[in-house]
Amino acid sequence: MLLGLALGMVAANSPLADTYALIHHLPLRVGPVAWAIKAPLIEWINQGLLAVFFFLIGIHTNHELSRGALSEPGAAVLPASAALGGMIVPAAIYLGVNVGDIVALRGWAIPIATYIVLVLGVLSLVSRQVAPAIIAFATAAAIFDDLGSVAVIALFYGAFDQLWPLWIVVGSLAGLLLLNRTRKASLVPYLAFGCVLWAGLIITGLKGAVAGAIVGFSLPLSAFPPKAAARAERRISPFALFFVVPVFTFFNGGVVLDFVSADPQAWSVAIGIAIALIVGKPLGLLGGTLLALRLRIGTLPPDTSLRDVFGVALLAGVGFTMSLFIVGAAFDSTPIAATAKLAVVSGSAVAALLGIFVFKTRRSVGQ
Repeated sequence: MLLGLALGMVAANSPLADTYALIHHLPLRVGPVAWAIKAPLIEWINQGLLAVFFFLIGIHTNHELSRGALSEPGAAVLPASAALGGMIVPAAIYLGVNVGDIVALRGWAIPIATYIVLVLGVLSLVSRQVAPAIIAFATAAAIFDDLGSVAVIALFYGAFDQLWPLWIVVGSLAGLLLLNRTRKASLVPYLAFGCVLWAGLIITGLKGAVAGAIVGFSLPLSAFPPKAAARAERRISPFALFFVVPVFTFFNGGVVLDFVSADPQAWSVAIGIAIALIVGKPLGLLGGTLLALRLRIGTLPPDTSLRDVFGVALLAGVGFTMSLFIVGAAFDSTPIAATAKLAVVSGSAVAALLGIFVFKTRRSVGQ
């Protein structure tokens, strides 16, 4: 994954940049003429291929919520509360830094998103230092965060290309709910409704990749044969982790390092993003966790401590892809956008390093 990011960055800032951009934006059309979905290759990767990874994450988190480390009463409330705090505080910090600047305020949602692919990748580097439950907590918090970020993009940055496909979305969600309620123990109908949901989201102009997570969440795992979820994860994991994720990171890692604008407005945006990611995200996620614990509506996963939560809170500052998407939606191709992109990449890198440091020192501190 890290190699994919590095290669993408090199390709976008080298003599190969034109070829990389050509492949990146290669137009592809899928489906009958009247119903065809046409989009550049990068969108098929981000909204199509990545749905496989989200499906894997959905199954994993569903298992943890129903049978695993997050199955205890209140355990699911904790990551949801943490994710909410991790969205509110960084947005508030960004707004505070850029108050009064109408143009800069468009980017208020840039630091609210957590890049789940990188967070899980970083956690894999320190997996020996942490309990499996904290990885489940981080996964659940990141998914709640991602779903919230998608909702924000749809409400404040996106526009419905067409309204009628919303009925497709509603119908497919109703179908998944019905299958869940009747405890249907066959994967095929869930995948069928998931494909319809994906198409409806894409045609409507929303993010289709989230359909994978929704399908994974909708499975009534207790109705399936024992260890069925584990077998499904084992079958999907090699393709998702060794093909989908590297391809995704390669094509999304190609951030063009444009010359940084000297415009004070651009610097104000960059400072707001950096502070919100490095400071606001951890404060918000940790604050949301502490609030849920104080109100006794959530409990820490077994074998974990607030130090573990703090490490996850630091990693939550890794915004990257979703944040870069919002940069483009907020500032288009203006000079502010180039500076904002650099702030996202550098802020995410600092957040990842701080999180690794906390987890790497966990064992020595405990001893």
